[in-house]
Amino acid sequence: MFRVPRYSITAKLTRMNMLVSGAALLIACVAFVAYDRVTFQQAMVHNLSIQAQMAGSNSVSPLMFNDPQAAENTLSALKAAPDVVSAGIYTRDGRPFATYWRDGHAQALTLPQIPPNQTEIYRFQDGQLVVVRTIVFEGKPTGTVYIRSDLREMSGRLEQYAGIAAIVLLASLIAALLVASIFQRAVAKPIVHLAEIARLVSRDKDYSVRATSTGNRDEPAILIQAFNEMLGQIQEREEALQKAHDELEQRVQERTAQLAAANKELELQNREVERANQLKSQFLASMSHELRTPLNAILGFSELLSREEPITKTDKYKRWTEHIVQGGKHLLQLVNDVLDLSKIEAGHIELSLENFAVEAAIPEVLSNIRQLAMTKKIQVDVQSEPGVTVYADRIRFKQILYNLLSNAVKFTPGGGNITLGVTRDDRLANISVTDTGIGIRPEDQKVVFDEFRQVGKTTRGVTEGTGLGLAITKRLVERQSGTIALSSELGKGSKFTFTLPLSRQATETQPSTSSSGAVSSRNRPLVLVVDDETPSRELLVSYLAPEGYETDTASSGAEALVKALELLPDAITLNMLMPGKNGWEILHRLKTTPATAAIPIVIVSIVDDKGRGFALGASEYLVKPVKKEALLAALKKHLGPNGPFKVLVVDDEDTSLQLASQVLESAGYVPLLAHSGGEGLELLTKNAVDAMVLDLMMPEMDGFEMLRKLKDSPSTHNLPVFVLTAKDLTSADKDFLFLATQGFFRKGEFWKEELLAQLRIATSTSVGRAEEWTTR
Repeated sequence: MFRVPRYSITAKLTRMNMLVSGAALLIACVAFVAYDRVTFQQAMVHNLSIQAQMAGSNSVSPLMFNDPQAAENTLSALKAAPDVVSAGIYTRDGRPFATYWRDGHAQALTLPQIPPNQTEIYRFQDGQLVVVRTIVFEGKPTGTVYIRSDLREMSGRLEQYAGIAAIVLLASLIAALLVASIFQRAVAKPIVHLAEIARLVSRDKDYSVRATSTGNRDEPAILIQAFNEMLGQIQEREEALQKAHDELEQRVQERTAQLAAANKELELQNREVERANQLKSQFLASMSHELRTPLNAILGFSELLSREEPITKTDKYKRWTEHIVQGGKHLLQLVNDVLDLSKIEAGHIELSLENFAVEAAIPEVLSNIRQLAMTKKIQVDVQSEPGVTVYADRIRFKQILYNLLSNAVKFTPGGGNITLGVTRDDRLANISVTDTGIGIRPEDQKVVFDEFRQVGKTTRGVTEGTGLGLAITKRLVERQSGTIALSSELGKGSKFTFTLPLSRQATETQPSTSSSGAVSSRNRPLVLVVDDETPSRELLVSYLAPEGYETDTASSGAEALVKALELLPDAITLNMLMPGKNGWEILHRLKTTPATAAIPIVIVSIVDDKGRGFALGASEYLVKPVKKEALLAALKKHLGPNGPFKVLVVDDEDTSLQLASQVLESAGYVPLLAHSGGEGLELLTKNAVDAMVLDLMMPEMDGFEMLRKLKDSPSTHNLPVFVLTAKDLTSADKDFLFLATQGFFRKGEFWKEELLAQLRIATSTSVGRAEEWTTR
């Protein structure tokens, strides 16, 4: 397609004028030259034909009398025609009879064949004109005349005409240029002026500007007039728009008053919506209870069945019970995911925000994750910045962390590594989970947080789960004013990072600097773990935290001495091989300092020198690697008695009662069972119990009413109560339970170990108080 360069309109008009003029003149010259050439060619053919006719007529007698010399004399008359190159006379049978050559070099000429019914032919060939004519005498062919002529005269004529045409063309172009320069002022200058005015109006939005008229009646003048009229119309519309804007503001004020009146009607509608939401919440709570309760029984009894030696003495029964346990846990997780997502989307999930230390919440999650990781020989490391406290929901924080860590284990091949990192900046805590797994494809990273999206296969090559885990995790993080992000490279692993706001009052999560305050504010035994190796500290913390112990750590001997005097822990675990002040020196300092001399010290070291340890005052000496049972037994030996205690279990469902009874019996407690709140109160009047496990959703008298009766009675006011329920708790429910109970747990989740740990703390505290009263 022909494209016009970006020249000015003046240049375009000049070039267009010259191009049109030149093209017209060029076409005319070419046509004239072509016509002249055709005409000249016809004249040459006519002249040469006459010469051939004359030569043929004069050669009749020589042909008749066979006189070649006379024929050559006749042809020599062609010397008067300088353009004739050669000529010849041929006999009737085509034999050469006489010839003529302008340059004198005679040679035979090939005679062309004349078609029948023709006496003459001509042709242009090899830059020459050839004419062949039959000699006729008395109506009979007697011979043939052959004449050749060059085209020098025609070539010279064409060159002369071409020169004349070039001169005429050049002169015409110069004249066209002069004419274009005169007329462009009348056409181009008004258009350029109009374009400049349009540019100014577009830039400044000033519609009062007008273009100057030329005063003529041509098209540019009409265009300028139309442009000015358009500007006038736009100016009028701008003024009308401003007026409409002012009127609109007034109408908005009137509408606002009308909306205020309409709000009363909307209030009635809102009440109906709230009522519908309450009905939906009740339905959700009912579904949660109906689904979780039977699953809780299936899962609990399956675990107990797998622990009974008479039943599980064969591998076949063990495999069956393991399948039941794993299937129940998996089904429970799916139900929990669906219920959590439905509550989040319905806006019914409630969070109990509090300040807590991240380090205190991690060990409980790691104790479950490491069990999963050990089966695949995956190393789980923690790189935590000390003193990071957040303002969030502690339970949901553990759920978020468990989801990310369990995903990392699921998608990391055997022998890989998983790193949990905790850092902080000015406003946020940053928690990251990094694995060396199979990674996530770039196209899948965009939808990894969507509901029901399973974007990859596990290391076993299958797709697991509902695809809700990460969707729930993202929503829980965002509900707590945080963000979550993913970075991954296929085949090299993934990194999930989420943020949570730092604690609003850091002092709430910091230990008291007063020794007496540290002791009096604790309701659980505090163990100070001293080891220079981070994995060793994390391992011991993961042993102790689920069992109900408070923990603090020290990575050096100097730090251990400071924290021991500051916290006055109930027990200390101590490693012997540490840089700087080694364990022997720390043990000696602790036992010779009056404030810490009575604290039980359990040595946990790779060095087997029990004699020296006991000589310096150690209470127990354990050689690494240390099993969890050995460490717990050593601490219980020096931190007080352990049962048996009576625990009252109140639940209207037989399966839940039996499950709780078996769990308590296996831990050494004596369970008392009640099927209703009234039956439970009656048992309390006849038996002295040390603690109570209570369900909330019961007919006649629910758990909330029973708790109020317990708190109103002086004999049961201080009874430790633990709630075990499938009910979805509201914020008001949680606030009440925080004040009225020692803890509450959800059926179907990992409640057994934590409940037993809390029971051990509650019963040991009650024993201590009883002994103190006896001493008094």
